[in-house]
Amino acid sequence: MLGVALPALFLALVSYILWHLYNLNRLIQWFNKPSKNTPEAMGVWDDAFFSLHKQYIRQKKSRKKLSKMLKQFQKSTKALPYAAIVLNSNNEIEWFNPVSKDVFGFRNGLDVGQRIDNLIRQPEFIKYLSAKSFGEPLAFTLQQRKLLVNITGYGQGQYLLSARDITQQTQLDEMRRDFISNASHELRTPITVMSGYIEMLQSNIDDANRFPIEKIHQQTVRMEKIIKELIDLAKLETSTSISLNEEIDMKALLNEVYNEALSLDQSAHDIQLDIQPVKINGRYEEVRTAISNLLTNAIRYTPHGGVIVLSSITDENGSYIRVKDNGPGVAYEHISRLTERFYRVDEGRSREKGGTGLGLSIVKQILDRHGAVLQISSQLNKGSLFSCFFPAK
Repeated sequence: MLGVALPALFLALVSYILWHLYNLNRLIQWFNKPSKNTPEAMGVWDDAFFSLHKQYIRQKKSRKKLSKMLKQFQKSTKALPYAAIVLNSNNEIEWFNPVSKDVFGFRNGLDVGQRIDNLIRQPEFIKYLSAKSFGEPLAFTLQQRKLLVNITGYGQGQYLLSARDITQQTQLDEMRRDFISNASHELRTPITVMSGYIEMLQSNIDDANRFPIEKIHQQTVRMEKIIKELIDLAKLETSTSISLNEEIDMKALLNEVYNEALSLDQSAHDIQLDIQPVKINGRYEEVRTAISNLLTNAIRYTPHGGVIVLSSITDENGSYIRVKDNGPGVAYEHISRLTERFYRVDEGRSREKGGTGLGLSIVKQILDRHGAVLQISSQLNKGSLFSCFFPAK
């Protein structure tokens, strides 16, 4: 029996191994050329082929979905009004939309795979690309056009570069600033002449004409102030960015502003000073102008006998310069618009107090140049708090 069983067992084992090798070979062939028609078999191989078939169908559906999404992405980016470019980790171009050809002169079929810094040889752009610090957009000039570039990282070392032509917008901004500056300078001369003649009339005037001459004088002074502040705004907008490496002596600055306010106020209010050490970098005169404007506004709009507090404080987030008053306050719906030029909560009251409607615009412009923020909180009949927040570096 052993003489018959052993050869039979051996043949069965060889057949079983050959069957497995046969199915394994079919599996390898299917892997080399996958299709929905997976091999058919019996036993464990049938379960394996069936599982592969289901996995293949799922992957095929996923590929179709991804392909559809990719086509939709490409279709949408082709319709974008600005250049869109996909870069890999080596800064090589993987894809770009049609607008990129107009903005950068890229060529279909030739520039895909090229390093973008070999095609855009602008030093500022190359430095920006090499630094890999894309928190802020880059504005630079290329072929007499002003471009604004944003780069966003995604996936595994890939980047999406978007570029907008802002030449026209820049030119319009420059024209607007030039107009304000030129118009202000042109108006200054006739206003100065008028002021001289009005002062001469005031020295030789009878009681019947005193009131209208004084009104003319008040409006002339107001116009001079408006022109001065318009020129200041134009200078702030057109001047180059400032260095934030120089620390300001805030104790001296706040004491100077406080003493000026006391002189202006003539004891009409209770003006208090509460200074804690703060560290602020920037330009002394600009920050002094901003704080002075806030304190002057508080004096102008707080009723006689009111309390005004100029204070400084620092915490882990940064430094605060605050001007607090217990005046009439500002309604919530007006707060977001207070820094707009010539915006007035109450036109009659503002003109009566001698306001120009430009003070807070100047404050905001100065704080923007210093990377700071103007925070405003106010309640009707309870007062207002204006805070200049300088974030910690």
